[in-house]
Amino acid sequence: MNKELRLNINNKNIILPYTLIRSKRKSIGFEVKAGGEIIIRIPLYATMSQVLPIIEERGEWIYRMYLKQKNKPDAKALRQAERDDPRTSYLEKKYRAAAKRYIYERVEYYLPITGGHYSSIRISDPKTRWGSCSSNGTLSFSWRLMLAPPRVLDYVVIHELCHLTYMDHSKLFWKKVESIDPDYKEHRRWLKENGDSLLLS
Repeated sequence: MNKELRLNINNKNIILPYTLIRSKRKSIGFEVKAGGEIIIRIPLYATMSQVLPIIEERGEWIYRMYLKQKNKPDAKALRQAERDDPRTSYLEKKYRAAAKRYIYERVEYYLPITGGHYSSIRISDPKTRWGSCSSNGTLSFSWRLMLAPPRVLDYVVIHELCHLTYMDHSKLFWKKVESIDPDYKEHRRWLKENGDSLLLS
């Protein structure tokens, strides 16, 4: 659902289009993608009268992120250009192989701390997720995490391993993540702000 965000920044009236997405969540989420696309996610049954004050409260942050992101190339286009470049195919194979070994090592390192049991590990190149955990215990990770700082990669590993205990994003889940990675918010923020730049070219 496309809407317009009306802001008053330094006595200037600014109108920014944004996409509103309703989902099964308890809080409001904000995301500004490369190219300046603004996405706001809200609880499924929340009313606009409930969420508009919160959106307006975050207006300055949204505008600041919009200015930062608007001139960045679209991440989908960059990834497609990367796939079309024959020079990167060899590098991708190398990174995939390295990710399979290294991420397996990190999973085995943190598993005794997080607890739980997984069935297998998959390395892929998903478009929207850095990692996932299925109900049957399959852990999936993006090979592009090998291009991120090691602590950021570890955060994703910890995040997915904690899903072996809590298959949701409840307070208990985040408490468990924080007990292992006290700086997880910083690592999660780094991925949101820099994930689009994890490219080979």
